[in-house]
Amino acid sequence: MPVYDTPITTDDRNLDKVLGQKLPVVLVLYDRPNRPLEEALSREAREHAGELLFARVNVAENPATYQRFDRPALPALLTFDGGEIESRAANIQPEDLEAHVDFMLGQGPKPVETAAEAAARAGSGAAPVHVTDTTFHREVLSSDLPVLVDFWAPWCGPCHMVAPVLDRVAQKYAGRIKVAKLNVDENPATASRYRAMSIPMLLMFRNGEPVGKLVGAHPQPNIEQLVQQALR
Repeated sequence: MPVYDTPITTDDRNLDKVLGQKLPVVLVLYDRPNRPLEEALSREAREHAGELLFARVNVAENPATYQRFDRPALPALLTFDGGEIESRAANIQPEDLEAHVDFMLGQGPKPVETAAEAAARAGSGAAPVHVTDTTFHREVLSSDLPVLVDFWAPWCGPCHMVAPVLDRVAQKYAGRIKVAKLNVDENPATASRYRAMSIPMLLMFRNGEPVGKLVGAHPQPNIEQLVQQALR
């Protein structure tokens, strides 16, 4: 196989081909730009070309991959050898990437999955869920929990500003609500149905019906007020 000294960007359709390569694979899942992590990934790919294969998937555009790996808090990392998962981590920083690379090269211990990461992987709802036109009814309208839906797009600056706030809200209200993210560019039918003309738009659902709305990059207290109203 060719030697890659840069990370491979792959998708739902081609991921299995990447994981089927002979080299162990380091896979990063993300939904928005993260320059420090991207720089670390590129650096590790250069330094370990021919030893490891580095790949990344934008799960905002590839929801099947996000679902496949239990919807971890992003950015997330998984390592594979022979197609089998060797290690995993959520909410990663560049130093986490380095630790998992060392482990795969036999130069360090296996990084330990935290209790929070294990809970998120088990489906506790502690991380936002990416939804699509196809999955919206199941994940949002049929949800037993109230759902806060973030209508967003990759090019939207305010959307990136509010994303970390939504991560915190998802963790704080885990088990009481679900936080979902819908890319309006990739899912125009749902965006049109709920008139997501200005984004970010936060729409709170309860029992399948919208019960509250915020437009713009609101601070956490405003978003929590929307959540608390739905929980009354």
